[in-house]
Amino acid sequence: MNLPHLSRGGRNPLLGTVDRIYTVLFVVAIVAGAAFSLGSVGYLLGFNATTLVYIALGFSMMSGNYWIDGGRDDDGEPRIKPVDTQLQMTSLAVIPIALRWAMQMPFFDQLAASMEAVASTAAPSVFRQLGYMAQVLGLWVLVAVSEEAFRAAMLNAADLTFQFRGRGLQDRYRAFFANTVWMLFHFLQRPLDLGVYWKYMLWLYVAGLVMTYALMRAGMGSATLIHLIVNLTA
Repeated sequence: MNLPHLSRGGRNPLLGTVDRIYTVLFVVAIVAGAAFSLGSVGYLLGFNATTLVYIALGFSMMSGNYWIDGGRDDDGEPRIKPVDTQLQMTSLAVIPIALRWAMQMPFFDQLAASMEAVASTAAPSVFRQLGYMAQVLGLWVLVAVSEEAFRAAMLNAADLTFQFRGRGLQDRYRAFFANTVWMLFHFLQRPLDLGVYWKYMLWLYVAGLVMTYALMRAGMGSATLIHLIVNLTA
């Protein structure tokens, strides 16, 4: 058996992907999701982690053109940009972060308070605290990967509904469709109450457009990193 040959990109599906950033985050997300699912059997966290793993797997398969091989655009440039370009694109995370600060939404205050409450229950051991930090990071990676895979899949699904003349008009429609569905996705476990959540809805839409821009212009890796940074700063 020629084991070294099996490690080449042509045989190893992880080395064969173009978007290396998303591939790494995808692996981390699946491992973290499995750990939460198996470590919290019978609890809400375990159920939610399992659901997010299904979402990440299913919609990543439906959006391979944004991370496995996106081909080339009309100018002959690769649609999925190199790592350095994707990392530069993550600077766009400042837009949803600044907007969240400007709007001062109570939802994020409650989220931060719940995270602090969980942290305070851990033993003061440095290793326990590091373990807690790794869990939080793994959970946020799982959330970012699953949601960006969902968004990319919805960009593809938009082409099944309407086809407009002109790439620019079609891309704007795809972005509108994907972000509308993505925003509604956040209300599967909370009431769709415009009076209570209108600021959160507006913020979701603006943040979603930023991530969509990065996804379509650079690849899922940059969009997922932006998503992760925004979540970690909540």
